[in-house]
Amino acid sequence: MTGVDRLSSATTIGAAGGPGARDARSLAGVAIGEIGHRVLAWVSASGGGSTAGSTAWAQATGSGSSFRPDAGELARGGDIYDLRGLARDIASQTGATPTQEGDLRRSLESFTRAAVVQVAGLAGADGSRQTAGLESALNAATSGSSAPGADGVVERLGRATAILASANGG
Repeated sequence: MTGVDRLSSATTIGAAGGPGARDARSLAGVAIGEIGHRVLAWVSASGGGSTAGSTAWAQATGSGSSFRPDAGELARGGDIYDLRGLARDIASQTGATPTQEGDLRRSLESFTRAAVVQVAGLAGADGSRQTAGLESALNAATSGSSAPGADGVVERLGRATAILASANGG
């Protein structure tokens, strides 16, 4: 079973309740799945509307996303992927301290930057090729062991970021 298979039955980050309700593996997998959806939505919106990558990612993860790019947020120079919201959701799920929530946000930002480079660089490719790096990153994040809680999510996001950074040549 791959990380993508494991993610297919996962719910959104905010759907489970209370600290410790989800393990680090599951939370990291769901976060990567959602970031993938958000990055692909922005790439689609900025590249003429091709949805091949978004469709392939939804099929690979077994889930869609309600995220829609907000041009107003882009014009304001804001948090266009709502990474603060994702970090806040994960922090509430794990009972994270404010410092850990900051670590989560920075880890999400690093992963998102690497995902943008990967996905935007393959924007003209077919959907499965465009999402292959994301799938490898997801598999890296959802395999093996890690610390529990927020620290484990940060560790797993670091693994996923390293996979994408390597694929991106850096």
